[in-house]
Amino acid sequence: MTRNRKCYISLPITGYDLAERRRLAEKVKSFLIAAGLEPISPLDKGLPDEAPYTEHLREDFRILLDCGSICLVKGWEQSKGCKAENIVAQTLNLQTLYYNFDL
Repeated sequence: MTRNRKCYISLPITGYDLAERRRLAEKVKSFLIAAGLEPISPLDKGLPDEAPYTEHLREDFRILLDCGSICLVKGWEQSKGCKAENIVAQTLNLQTLYYNFDL
């Protein structure tokens, strides 16, 4: 069986400047590509930024379910959404990576 190289980027978004979060997501993508993975960012899912939080979270879970790993970005422990994504990832035995760098 082929290893699933898709890696979901779990980063805190709510309450942050969206442009800063997009820059951080791009840095994480570069990190994951260098590690031989295919990064999947929740900021690239195509929903309008102003869509309800629950709609964003539902789509994030759908995307995560198609991945073989998750990358938890610095500050994830304070994010309700990231903590929920981590629980799903751990329940599914996904590989877990950590990105603890600042911009």
